Amino acid sequence: MSRHGHRFYVPELPPPGATLALPRETARQVARVLRLRPGDAVTLFAGDGFDVPATIERMQGESVTVRLRQPVPGRPLPCPPITLAQSLLKHDHFELVVQKATELGVRRIVPLVAERCVVAVKPEGVSRRLERWRRIAIEASEQSGRASLPVIEPPRRLEEIEAEFGSHRAILLWEGVEAPPLVALELETETPVLLLVGPEGGWAPGEVERLRAAGAEPASLGPLILRSETAAIAGIAQVQALAARAVARACTPESGEQ
Repeated sequence: MSRHGHRFYVPELPPPGATLALPRETARQVARVLRLRPGDAVTLFAGDGFDVPATIERMQGESVTVRLRQPVPGRPLPCPPITLAQSLLKHDHFELVVQKATELGVRRIVPLVAERCVVAVKPEGVSRRLERWRRIAIEASEQSGRASLPVIEPPRRLEEIEAEFGSHRAILLWEGVEAPPLVALELETETPVLLLVGPEGGWAPGEVERLRAAGAEPASLGPLILRSETAAIAGIAQVQALAARAVARACTPESGEQ
């Protein structure tokens, strides 16, 4: 719940003061699952960064009408802006990454087709998979309090993602012995980060060479071999911690200053 009550995503919202009949699935949750009543407060959001407080006005069966109030800025997303380039995993594992990356405030998720991926998304199945991933992201946004949805793109190959290295700090999560610890890197809070995570079988040697040659910096999450979904979650959290450390240092006066 948020400070204005339970939160629900509605793609299109009318202006403040207007009434809105909630979508059927949302109305059913309000009436049958949560058992809310007229006068109860809820929060709606359309994914544009604003929360819209609303009050339930009428309920009839599974029909629920609310009245909207003035939008308020949603919770800010953590810095830096992160794009998670996550190699495709078994369906439930990839869905876990989508859920947790959304909760952690990732701005964009790019499924990667890597050499050692154990699953593949056929062209005819891309739309269905995207719909499923976006539904998971919506539910995670409702739960976590974020007012904007992450962009989830169709699966891409390495050569397609390499084109973005120039506009991002590309970090390659890799267990190679020469990879420095991720926690040892220095990050700027305003520079977008592109976090590259391999599949269940790890990156192929040729992929590591290619990504490093294109400008990706290898970084390790520690001495143990992590599952891909664990590496994604830990990597996001460490990048955000590094950015928070950079902000703290910038705000701390140097020794001797008054």
